[in-house]
Amino acid sequence: MFEVVFVVKVSKFCNLRCAYCYEHRELRVRDMMREEVLEALFADVDRFGAYLRAQGIIPKFSFVWHGGEPLLLRPEYYLRIAELQKQLICNFAYRNSVQSNLHGANKESLAFVLEMDWELGVSIDFAGGVRASAGGRDSNRSVIAAAERLRKSGRTFGAISVLGKHNRHTLAEAYDWVSEFAEGWRILPVFDGGPEPEIARLRLPEEEIVAVFTELMERRANAPRYISIVPLDDYIRAATLRIAGPRALVDLASTQLDNIFIFNVNGDVYTRPFAYEPAFCLGNIGSASLAEMIEGAAYRSCQEVIHRRKVQNCAKCEFSGFCTSAPMHEHGAVTAADGASKCHVTRMAISAVETHLVSAGVDRAIVAEWAREWLAA
Repeated sequence: MFEVVFVVKVSKFCNLRCAYCYEHRELRVRDMMREEVLEALFADVDRFGAYLRAQGIIPKFSFVWHGGEPLLLRPEYYLRIAELQKQLICNFAYRNSVQSNLHGANKESLAFVLEMDWELGVSIDFAGGVRASAGGRDSNRSVIAAAERLRKSGRTFGAISVLGKHNRHTLAEAYDWVSEFAEGWRILPVFDGGPEPEIARLRLPEEEIVAVFTELMERRANAPRYISIVPLDDYIRAATLRIAGPRALVDLASTQLDNIFIFNVNGDVYTRPFAYEPAFCLGNIGSASLAEMIEGAAYRSCQEVIHRRKVQNCAKCEFSGFCTSAPMHEHGAVTAADGASKCHVTRMAISAVETHLVSAGVDRAIVAEWAREWLAA
């Protein structure tokens, strides 16, 4: 089953002014995605699913409702989304999730999406000074308190954190909190797109980013509860496969369908690595189908860039055949050095995890069993 993820920007309006936010230019804009754009998106899902199935791909679809702060919108907006999905998506499975900062969110909207069994992601950085309200008040403690109340009420959520200098020394300790209250954790190092002076102030050296992930690995190993941490689990998977061997064959010339698409408020569509880059806009869902976009020149340009990255980065990489090459499709994962684009953090992190496992004396037979489980999955 191939999961296709639609990250839908329902509105850029937000009640926070996070220092690193890549939407910082539009956080005061109250425009929301119009109903006709939503209709065009949902009406195209069955067609796109049939297009993928004709190519031997069995899809399932995931809608991630994003912003800005999407839960500032009234519950009637989400009720209409649910009605349109039920009416227009008939032949393929789909799920919904909302990414929220939980700071001053509309309580009725939050209650509605939870009652509809939509998944919830909560943005928490576990440090003050970077996620302030529009009035300048720090949100860290209030968001943590809101998340705790939510979990104690019986609701579940995943956590997402942006890693930078502001929380370099708090994230490993935060694992205990996350494992108690959340169901999983995604950690994104600060990347370009936000205000340049703030990005420069918050960006960590690559070695420090890797150190945080290895600290989290050790913290989790000794914790009473295990939860998934992305991308740490991807690093562990690649390191485990390398220890167990043998290397898988990699065809760098093969085309890998991007599975994450960004829908801007106006309906413009991008693949994840090229969000908001005009030259790589695939088209607008109001005037073209996703299948037409995949067959179009803009998508071919995106694939050509990804292919060049793989040739530069993956062809001679010591982890080729163990890593999935997914970093080549990630926004902000690739940096230029010595005339080539490389995923330095990923390489360093896999190497650090491998060294840690080997030095810890983990039995190779156990590692091989882990590898077989991952390969089967």
